[in-house]
Amino acid sequence: MNSSETEKALQLPDYAALKKLAAGLWRQDNSSHGAAIMVGAGFSRVGAVTLDGKKKLPLWIHLSQALSQDLNATGAGDPLRLAEEYQAYFGKPALHDLIKREINDGSWLPGDLHKDLLKLPWTDVLTTNWDSLLERGAWEVMEPAYNVVSKAEDLANSRSPRIIKLHGTVNLSEELIFTQEDYRKYPESHAAFVNLARQIFIENELCLLGFSGDDPNFLQWAGWVRDKLSAHARRIYLVGPLNLTASRRRYLESINIAPIDLGAIVSEYDDLDTKHLKSTEVFLEILTALKPKAPWDWAPRSIHRSLVSNEELDKTHKDEKHAATLLERQLSMLISDRESYPGWVICPGGIRFPLQTQICDPYPSLKIISALSEDVRAKLLYEIAWRHTVSFELAHSWLAEQFYSICNPAVGCALTKRQQMEVALLLLKRSSWFDDESSQKLAKDVLKILEDNVRFWPEIASEIALHQAREARDRLDFSTMENKVESVAEIDPVQKLQKAAILAECGRFEEGEKLVKASFRELSDQYRNSRNSIFVLSRLAWATWLLRGSQRWSSEAPFDAFSINYQEAKCNPWDCMEQIQDRITKAAEKQNQNEINPSFEPGRYTDNSKNIHFSNEIHPILLFQGIADSIGIPLRLDGVSFLVDKAARLVKLDGIDDLHRFSLAIRAADSDSADSIKHVFSRVQMARISPEVANELLARCMRAVDYWKSKLVSSTGPMRGTALNKLRVFMEVLARAMVRASSDQAKQAFSIAMEIGKDGRFRHIWLVEALGHLIEYSLQSIRADQHKEILLEALNFPLQSEINLGDFPRWPDPAIKKPGERGLNPTLDRRIDEIIEKVGPCSKASASALLRLLPLIAADFLTEVEKEKCARMIWGCESVGSLVPETGLFKSALLELPSPDVVATRSVVRTYLFERMDDSLYLHEVLASILNASNMAIGNEFPSEAQAINYFQRLTEWRPKNDANDYFDTLAASQRRISLLIGDVLARSVVPSLPSTELTKANFERLLSFCLDANSPRANAALVFFAPLHSENSAAVKKIIKGGLGDQDSLKVACSSYALLKWRELRADEVVDELISRLVYLVETMRSPGLPVLLWTANQMVKNNWLNSSQLEVLTDAVPVIFDGANYNLTAPVSRDAVSVSLLRAACVKLARELIAVNDHCAEELMRVMEEAKADPLPEVRFAEISTE
Repeated sequence: MNSSETEKALQLPDYAALKKLAAGLWRQDNSSHGAAIMVGAGFSRVGAVTLDGKKKLPLWIHLSQALSQDLNATGAGDPLRLAEEYQAYFGKPALHDLIKREINDGSWLPGDLHKDLLKLPWTDVLTTNWDSLLERGAWEVMEPAYNVVSKAEDLANSRSPRIIKLHGTVNLSEELIFTQEDYRKYPESHAAFVNLARQIFIENELCLLGFSGDDPNFLQWAGWVRDKLSAHARRIYLVGPLNLTASRRRYLESINIAPIDLGAIVSEYDDLDTKHLKSTEVFLEILTALKPKAPWDWAPRSIHRSLVSNEELDKTHKDEKHAATLLERQLSMLISDRESYPGWVICPGGIRFPLQTQICDPYPSLKIISALSEDVRAKLLYEIAWRHTVSFELAHSWLAEQFYSICNPAVGCALTKRQQMEVALLLLKRSSWFDDESSQKLAKDVLKILEDNVRFWPEIASEIALHQAREARDRLDFSTMENKVESVAEIDPVQKLQKAAILAECGRFEEGEKLVKASFRELSDQYRNSRNSIFVLSRLAWATWLLRGSQRWSSEAPFDAFSINYQEAKCNPWDCMEQIQDRITKAAEKQNQNEINPSFEPGRYTDNSKNIHFSNEIHPILLFQGIADSIGIPLRLDGVSFLVDKAARLVKLDGIDDLHRFSLAIRAADSDSADSIKHVFSRVQMARISPEVANELLARCMRAVDYWKSKLVSSTGPMRGTALNKLRVFMEVLARAMVRASSDQAKQAFSIAMEIGKDGRFRHIWLVEALGHLIEYSLQSIRADQHKEILLEALNFPLQSEINLGDFPRWPDPAIKKPGERGLNPTLDRRIDEIIEKVGPCSKASASALLRLLPLIAADFLTEVEKEKCARMIWGCESVGSLVPETGLFKSALLELPSPDVVATRSVVRTYLFERMDDSLYLHEVLASILNASNMAIGNEFPSEAQAINYFQRLTEWRPKNDANDYFDTLAASQRRISLLIGDVLARSVVPSLPSTELTKANFERLLSFCLDANSPRANAALVFFAPLHSENSAAVKKIIKGGLGDQDSLKVACSSYALLKWRELRADEVVDELISRLVYLVETMRSPGLPVLLWTANQMVKNNWLNSSQLEVLTDAVPVIFDGANYNLTAPVSRDAVSVSLLRAACVKLARELIAVNDHCAEELMRVMEEAKADPLPEVRFAEISTE
């Protein structure tokens, strides 16, 4: 359609009727079912295509002429009457033959008009034509897909849209409607078609195309509609170049026909067929052009100038008034875009970024904003604020101050009070991301503004309550969260979802699910009445998504949901989920990019560490939180994860402040062993945080533990399970945060752990491991010399045998190794006696009581009476029997425990340890007991020479077993443990006990073979006993130790350094000195993965005065450098270095202490290390100076 035709169409008197028909066709009105069309012979005549361009399909007048000619009648006359006469004279077959001859259906093809017509969304296409052009044209149209109805039987298997052949099809139908009698009997003979037509005419707008005002079909069907449907029929639109007179128009309107006369558009054409062709083309083009823009087909307009000269750019940057003028010119377009925004609850990802960056030519700045007039400034700031709200962007501090200047309704400006409060609400929501004092003050001021002006926007009260509940959620303040969420009204469907999300955080899943269902029902009702509303549709999409997710594991019957293409409407929740996932993935990839990229050329590389990356994209945490809070998406709802996986990945990204990271990691955790807990609360991560953050984390966790303890006590059913899970998570986090606790804070946490352990209501398998960690880590953060203050608390902690739960797994044992001096304390005396009473003769249940007593026995804390009673309880009598009693501990423990007869006990234990003649020697318990007996500080036991010879032969002949079916390496792991234990037993117990006559070349080879075949580097220390006796042995051992010291396996480094220490203990010679120099060199280079062990070994050598002045000087210089290099902030939390960084710092402190003791001259740097260590974030370093281990 050219411009002149367009102009003529707009000026048509019937253009309003044409728009009305288009509105029905495109279903702009919710009450409209659509539009149907009835196609007449005129459409086929102008639309059909044949090779012979001169031929045309006949109209009624042409059929009348053909009938008259055969009947020898004069004049055309009424075609229906002529057909009746023809049939009466020649018979029905002759009449049908005439129709076939005149139409010649096979010689015609559907043209572009047929395709253009059928591409429109008609509810049904009815036709009185006998040709098959419409049906054949439908095959070339992909959308919509039409069903063809040629006879009544087809109705049962068809659905809209349909091509309905009212009068039959040549070469297909037995009956073709043509004669007067056919028309008269039609209502009875074709009742199904009549009823179908009745329904179509009642429900839809009806368009007649290809009919003239005198067309018999038009007259018959229009009369039938008027007679049968009367007031129930919708208006019928008759379309074509009608060229109606005023009287003819009045007549058509009187019979409920709205003419759409296109004659004026095609008045320049003199050929009638051409007029009809052009007018039909124009008609279809206008209908297509009047297709309403889909409500989701929206995007912000680009206001960036495409071509800008350098002079203009320079002027824009330097002249604030000029830049302000440019922004002022854009204001109307910005307002228009905002007002036309369809109302998505979450702006689609493809639109959000253009909207976020729409105002960029020029970018607003404080100077430019200040150059605007007050009214324009307020309006522009509102447009910026609205875009920040929709795109989840954070405002710079200067912009936040500008927002604040216009957000108080008490101070009038060009904005409405509601708009001012919207800006205030934006500031309030964004304030949670800033923790500086000025931001917090601004947040308080904004909150007061909103509270003082609730009357102007009543719904703001719920928004305030939601914000405060979310802030409490992020602070892990569950009590406040529960209180605030009760103030959230349930009027708006989205607020129901948002309230449900907060309730889910409190474990109130059932209430949350009810709110989700209520929101879904309410939005479904709204959608039934507003199907074109993106505002409703986008909210319904999320409610449906949440409800479907919450019922994933439900036994309830699936709920009924609308079949809606959310994807087309740009409100598919899965798109948002994928976008969050993609943004997290992109950020993680950028974060993990190698700082150094080696070039292909040797010696060249690209240093990326100093690269500066510019991006307008918001941080994934803002996108995640913005979407979650805007909708009300919980991380999980009653076991169903909505955002847990994304949150767990998100907390690993940089750019998130610690407290928000901690909150999100805890909320994402489904157990105390969750990946988010292990990563975010790793030891190195805890060392990195500031003291203020550490104290805040401790306070929040203690508060949360109290909350979930009370919930667990008061809850039943599913809520009890939630409380248990939450409690174990917070206990684990509190335990991990203990490394940053002061001694007083650690004592407080220890007391909490003791209370939980003593209360039977908290004895659940889910809590055991977290409880053990809380006890262990809090003890580590209490100075050893203060352990005596918590001794009674620790002793009162129930023993495993006291909780009546049998072999309860991993029940904690708060062992106090430094109980201090024994004083008069009847309560303490009574408790120790109770513990001793729990020791039973030959009972594994005695283990928990004995483990509690062992540190007290080692510290000589028990009275003689208590020792004697303990001995009787262990042995069950006043004397030692011939059998080793069962205690639940390794049998070597009997050497440390009180005994009625120490000599007899040692004899019995030695028999158990050293006189085994069968394969029970290779049992883990036996080997561990032999090793422990050799390592005791007092009263250690070694085999006799004969026993040592026997065990040496048997242990060195052991080899690990292999099993081809050991798919999970269970046997391999077990054999590996045995191999290492045998190595330790050989090195620490058996070989040191061999007589010198057994230190032969053959036995050395035997031992060396075991070390290699069994892959047991712990046996290296046994080799050194053979080294001094033979030079070949010495060379072989030197090679093994030297190679082990420089190995990348920290175990081999440790074993080799211990072997060197043991060799030096046996003798000093050139080989040993050379290896010691090698060790010192490795310490100086700081490149060994076993550096903490090397430092420990060097420490032992310093204590024993085995190093020369040169070596001491090297260590004195190296220790401060190593200490400074072991920086928590420079250590990747997930790396090999993170495993030992604190041990490395602690080893530096201990070595520094010994070096200062040896020579306090030139020890300034060592003193600095000692002082810095006292304030170290981790207890193993803080207390390293006073540690005796």
